[in-house]
Amino acid sequence: MSDRELSRLAQQLVAAVVPDLRDDQALSNRLANHAVRHVRADARGGQRKEWDDVRGSLQGLSRTAKVRVQEDLAEALAKNMSVLESYRMKGKGKARYSDGDGFNIENIPQYVHLLLNLSGRPSAATHDFAYSYLHRVPATGPTADQILYRQIMESEPFDPGEEWDEEVLSGWTESESESGIQDSESDSPEEEEIRTPSSAALRAQRKRFDAEARRVDEEQRRFDAAEIVRDLKEAYWNSPMQVGTVPEGLYGWKDLSTGVCNLLSGAIVILTSQAINASQLQREHIFALTGRPGMMFDFSQDGTCSIAPRHPQVHHLSPAALENILRDFEIRANQAASIRSFINRTSEPSLAVSSSRLRPNPHVGHPSQNIRTQQAFAEACREIMTGYDTWLAELEASFTTGTTTSACSSILDDIPSSTTPSLLLLELEKRYAGPLDWMSSFIPHASSPIVLLNLIYSAINSAQQTGSTAHLSALHRMFRLVVEPLWEMLGDWLQRGMPIPSSLLYPEEPASSLGDGEERRLDSEFFVKRDWDVSWVDEDFWESGFVMGDEGWPDWLGEELGEMILESGKAKGLLRSLVGNVGTMEEWTPIQEILQGTRDNTEEGNHKEHDLDIAASISAYLKPMCQITQFHLRRVLDEDCGLEEHLDAIDGLMFHRAFDVIQDWSEALFRKVTSNERWADFHVLTSTFRDSVERKEAGWLNPTAIRIRTTRSQGAYVGPRALGLIRAHYEVPFPLSQLLTSTSIELRSEVFTFLLQLQMARFILRQTIVHDRELLDRIDGGNEGEIRAMWRMRQQMSWLIDTILTWLTARVIEVQNADFRKKLGDMTSLRSMITSELEYVRRIRGLAFLHASTSEIYESIQVIFDLVQTLSDCFDSYALPEAETSNSKPQTKLNHVTQRRRKIRRQRRPSVFSDEEGGALKEASVSFIELSLGERMKRMATELEEHVSVIRDSVGDLAMGMDENGQVWAMLDFALQDWKE
Repeated sequence: MSDRELSRLAQQLVAAVVPDLRDDQALSNRLANHAVRHVRADARGGQRKEWDDVRGSLQGLSRTAKVRVQEDLAEALAKNMSVLESYRMKGKGKARYSDGDGFNIENIPQYVHLLLNLSGRPSAATHDFAYSYLHRVPATGPTADQILYRQIMESEPFDPGEEWDEEVLSGWTESESESGIQDSESDSPEEEEIRTPSSAALRAQRKRFDAEARRVDEEQRRFDAAEIVRDLKEAYWNSPMQVGTVPEGLYGWKDLSTGVCNLLSGAIVILTSQAINASQLQREHIFALTGRPGMMFDFSQDGTCSIAPRHPQVHHLSPAALENILRDFEIRANQAASIRSFINRTSEPSLAVSSSRLRPNPHVGHPSQNIRTQQAFAEACREIMTGYDTWLAELEASFTTGTTTSACSSILDDIPSSTTPSLLLLELEKRYAGPLDWMSSFIPHASSPIVLLNLIYSAINSAQQTGSTAHLSALHRMFRLVVEPLWEMLGDWLQRGMPIPSSLLYPEEPASSLGDGEERRLDSEFFVKRDWDVSWVDEDFWESGFVMGDEGWPDWLGEELGEMILESGKAKGLLRSLVGNVGTMEEWTPIQEILQGTRDNTEEGNHKEHDLDIAASISAYLKPMCQITQFHLRRVLDEDCGLEEHLDAIDGLMFHRAFDVIQDWSEALFRKVTSNERWADFHVLTSTFRDSVERKEAGWLNPTAIRIRTTRSQGAYVGPRALGLIRAHYEVPFPLSQLLTSTSIELRSEVFTFLLQLQMARFILRQTIVHDRELLDRIDGGNEGEIRAMWRMRQQMSWLIDTILTWLTARVIEVQNADFRKKLGDMTSLRSMITSELEYVRRIRGLAFLHASTSEIYESIQVIFDLVQTLSDCFDSYALPEAETSNSKPQTKLNHVTQRRRKIRRQRRPSVFSDEEGGALKEASVSFIELSLGERMKRMATELEEHVSVIRDSVGDLAMGMDENGQVWAMLDFALQDWKE
């Protein structure tokens, strides 16, 4: 092919592909040269392309368009590729010709490859063409061969009157005779030829004449048809037809009824204005409802419909009546226009493309999915509006042609709905008023999936409760379409579980695109949100790592099912981190199959749909799935993680249930404390406890997880008060650390310390018994009362300490532990287990006088601990020889304890005293060391009675309370009634 011919063909290609460039010759030439260069490169230096290569390129473009949510372009490419494939298969091995140039069907891959090289990025015109290509309606009516056959038959080709043709053709004609004679005269005898009439030539000539006549006739018919269509278009769709004038002296009935005063005064104003007839008004109504402007209605750029300010009047309608009619249609036209605008705005490709180009935010889901629910709602609205527009098109067709088959009114039989404005408005209200109202109210909330679905669900419930089932099927259909994206997100949450860091996955977990320690992102439309302020190492991660969104749980799920879904997703994610891949129990069922009542179009199926409870149907499907996941997690916690074993070890340590180990370790500790040896080092405390565990063969306590430490000292304490620095710690492994949190361990540790103080108080009182024999030997007439006072004091203190310790261990800890273990055995929800465990620990802590409401009782018990130490010092100082009693250490301890008790009393004493109280204070200010043993016992007895009274009164008040611990306090109150002064 010559270069000139190639340039000419390139110019034709550019003109065919981009017809808008006919006026821009420079740009057209530049594109033609670009095409020529590609053709030469392919023909001379390029590699021949096969159909598989071209098909792969087209499929890649189609997939790219789908990723960018350019559905029309993707489907158009797929359709075009299938058409080319069918042509290639039909014409395989054949040659086709056009305009004299050879066109081999086998060269289709080369042609497509050239067009792909010449193509650019898809533009708005490309998307419009793709849409028109997909929705192109094939030509209807008779084919060209059928038209030709009909014309031949209309010309009566077998008419018997044409038999003379056979006679003429079979013989000589006059013209032929004359021409034959002349020829014979002019020709020589050698060249003389016998001429006979040729019937074949005559038939061929006649066919040519007939074909020309048919062609002229066909062109005339086409011209006439085009003129008819052009006249109809100009008269109906483009021009407002003829606007008449209202005759003078014609008044509307409303003008007469409201203008009585004008009639009486004689000031009647004759109306003269432009007017149209009723059929033109009806056409304007249909125009407005379909979103097209006319003489009566205007549309702004944003699609808002308004009544034209200078609209003509209508014959046989007063201006006021016309205004009321126009207002009614304006409302519905505005609703339909706003819905169409929302559909176009949501579905336009530029929205999805711009969203996909956004920089991803690490704290939200994929940005390309931010409008999935909104797009689903737009498609649901499009489905309803398609039916609405089809109904209007049928009305317009019936109005134009006068037929009644497809647009009959449901109110009046065999009457078109477009007959009168009132009938059209009534039909519109009956058919589409409800959907238009619903969609208009839903659109402002389309950007919030939860709120949007809640509104649709509320509308369905309201319609079912009020019995308004006219449009209930459309509402159910809309709900199923709109909820589908959120339903897929819910399925991903329940089947894959909460996102977990890749570093927690087992090695056999499939490789992920995420880096080490990263998590996959939840969709931003999903109602479960990730709190990025809480990390996996936090103790409250299970409670606060993934939480409900700000909009709450969807109404069609409910709070109970929503919490179960949240819990199940967390459990599935935790199981993946513990045991690797967790197989799903069943395939995720589409929402259309869940709502069984909406699948049957029969009368029985519609009745089921009207009575369908969406929330109950969804709950019946989701609850078993969530329960199975929770059962699986509970089994893993019990069997693989050893929940019961760790609970036994923690309770055995913190609540002194491992009595033999605690006694062996604590007695050695108490001896060190009383003998002023070094005991507060955490290494010493921990190692001695582990030695006790080993001696008692109590490996079930898991000694490697136990740490005994001390806190910062708040002062120089002696006796049981000094043990307030000790804290026990148990290292709980993951994932049990989410259940037995560090807060729970710390609360238990406070109870451990208080129980240890009670044990030491008993130990100190028990140690004073060794002095009894010596005291008996030293009894004489003068000191018998003092010694018996010490014994009585020891007995009272021992009874009080034993009563509190027995009640706390036997009536509180044992009972509460048994109740907690029973509840825990019936639980499968880890969240419920965490809540129950914290309630159990806090309840025991509160009953151990460690709550703010029992602080007064706790402080009184601490003072009694000091009295126990003072009594022990009194025993030591009285029973030891005189040389040892002069030692400064016991005196220092007595003096220190006495000063601290005075400070406590001063804090509790009022600021104004009487003379008698002032004397008592002066007497109390005398040093405790300077008092005799009898005076010491009297003062200690008074102070003991004072604090026991505080304890009894406070416990009595607690026993009278209405809370759940009232009965427990009542048992202690009953036991304390045996106190004897």
